[in-house]
Amino acid sequence: TIKMADSHSSTMKSANDATTSSISGGKGSSANDDSTSPKRYIYTQVDMEHFKHSSAHKELLGFVSTMGKGLTSSNNTNSSSPHSYNAHAPLNDLSPALASLHGSLSCMSTWIDPNTTDGLPPDKEVKARFGNPVFRTWHQRLTERSGAIIKCLMECHGKYVNYNNMESLETAPTKEEILKECSQLGYQAASSSDDSSTTTSDHEISPKENEIINELRCYLHDAFGHPIRLDYGTGHECSFIVFLLSLCKIGCFNWTGAGGGANPTSPEVIGHASLALLHAYLNVTRGLQRDYMLEPAGSHGVWGLDDYHCVPFYLGACQMRAREQWQQQRQQTEKKKKLEAKESSGIGTDTDDDARRLPDNPYLPESTTVTDPSDPPILDATHADNNDHWDPSIIHNRPNLESYRGTYLYLSCIHFIQQIKPGVPFFESSPMLNDISHLGNWSKVMAGLLRLFEGEVLNKLPVVQHFVFGSIFKANWTPSRKGPLEAPKRTFIGGPGGVEVTGGMPVTRAPWAK
Repeated sequence: TIKMADSHSSTMKSANDATTSSISGGKGSSANDDSTSPKRYIYTQVDMEHFKHSSAHKELLGFVSTMGKGLTSSNNTNSSSPHSYNAHAPLNDLSPALASLHGSLSCMSTWIDPNTTDGLPPDKEVKARFGNPVFRTWHQRLTERSGAIIKCLMECHGKYVNYNNMESLETAPTKEEILKECSQLGYQAASSSDDSSTTTSDHEISPKENEIINELRCYLHDAFGHPIRLDYGTGHECSFIVFLLSLCKIGCFNWTGAGGGANPTSPEVIGHASLALLHAYLNVTRGLQRDYMLEPAGSHGVWGLDDYHCVPFYLGACQMRAREQWQQQRQQTEKKKKLEAKESSGIGTDTDDDARRLPDNPYLPESTTVTDPSDPPILDATHADNNDHWDPSIIHNRPNLESYRGTYLYLSCIHFIQQIKPGVPFFESSPMLNDISHLGNWSKVMAGLLRLFEGEVLNKLPVVQHFVFGSIFKANWTPSRKGPLEAPKRTFIGGPGGVEVTGGMPVTRAPWAK
């Protein structure tokens, strides 16, 4: 076990301070003063209009937009393959807290595995078209272990909150060692039902810290489907995005300090961390969708983008756009180096490049030229696809889907659709995605999918009506009612003769009644 010299008394202090000051505006009160548990605020169309104009709506949409901007930012283009996700080193772009979460998600993906000692495979005797009841047991396990998962990630954040001050010490562990340790702790937290089994300190949790943990638990519970309805949809996906937003607001995306005020989290950090976490999250949800056959919640059928997801398609399109930008810059850089080399040697003319230039083509970058055997290869050590220009129609190339689905999120989403709908032509199973594949570039795909997320997810009452709000993700309006409507507890007919009724209204007898 790696130990740091700093005291663990600051385990969740930064999260506490961030929530108290930057999130609550320095006040001890919030919209949920009457309870420490988050609660619903959206019941009717009136509440929906309040939500559309609220800071919560703005924050959530802005956070998803920032995910994409972080991948396509010009600050990424100088590094080696900044658009790529390395499945063999998924922790590289994470903080200690997020590495712990990644480890927990990795463990959760094994809960359904029948080969594990406590696996929960689906009941093969159930003949229902949708929804295997074993999912209720899976979700109950999530509820039981979510406290340990949240405590573990917050302890990992607090433990290394002062890492920059310790980095110069000879005894300080490397970042790779810290991330690996936190990932292992997160895995252990999700594999044990005992909250105290992964606790690394005797730090006593304050009421404010406990409120934060309870709020984060609620978002995590709602992120994997509904245990009663046995369904999953974009509303549950949004709960996971709210969970990530809340972690970002309390500073868990950073190695040090809180994520607001003088130490904001950069878009690049948010983008790359979200990409890694969504890969891990989808490994869990796809297993639930495939093995437990969860019913698509609120799906538009073939006329929707996808039965279950929206955000991964947007973030995947941003990743493809980042690849496109990086590729163009690499080509321009290599061309510039080649011209400089020719000028310094005194050979070659500008007409050589012009003669080899392809005719104008709207689907190719402007700098594309016919390959010259003397040109240096533009290849990365781990990604041999960097020379290939991919427009949105790349999704119809099955060999590329198989080869690069672990690297590119968009291709992973398309591959999963084809996996769960085998033998169905893609233009029939997913006509909207098929239409998107005919767009000329990834910029149009990005912009369209972000508008789709806002219009068809955030602005739809059936999707967001189950959102809960607390002190981190706050509602700033008064809900139209105090709670959901309850089903009647008595029948309308009070006695065997049918004379007495609960509402005081006489019974209307059927014409054929005697």
